[in-house]
Amino acid sequence: MDMTMLKSITVTKKNYTDYADFIIKKLCAPKDNKGLGFIKNVIAWFVLTVVFMTFFQVESIRLSDFHWPSGLIVAVPFLILIIVFLYNNHKLKKQSIPNENGVMIGNKTIEFQADGICETNHLGRYFYKWQAVESIEENKGDLYIFVDKLLALIIPASAFTSEAEKEELKALIKAYI
Repeated sequence: MDMTMLKSITVTKKNYTDYADFIIKKLCAPKDNKGLGFIKNVIAWFVLTVVFMTFFQVESIRLSDFHWPSGLIVAVPFLILIIVFLYNNHKLKKQSIPNENGVMIGNKTIEFQADGICETNHLGRYFYKWQAVESIEENKGDLYIFVDKLLALIIPASAFTSEAEKEELKALIKAYI
């Protein structure tokens, strides 16, 4: 197959943040059903603690008998832990957005050739052999061509004039990988 295709694209911060969210979900997805997310784990332990305290504090279980100050003392560290985790996660995500008009975000041209993929922007030219391409995935209309576990070429949905054009590109890439 000796077909080439040339795409001029503009990757925006929104495209990149969608990609980052996709990567986080992909990497953090449990590989089996045994895994629980961090937040789910904290909530489960919190509920277990409250239930344990309730059952062993008094013989007859009534909401009015629950010792609320003790429950609050137990709940506050869990709430602080959850808030700090969410804040740090948001901060890390915000700080990891690449520079505007840099290597990841901005205008670029991607050429699909018989020997690989050539990406050109105002900072340079990057070439990936087809052997480097691990997979192609779609998210919210955007195509991600993974050339590593985390690194992907982002082709925004706006770069395609039709769904048929996107399917043609996916078929071209799948023919090589």
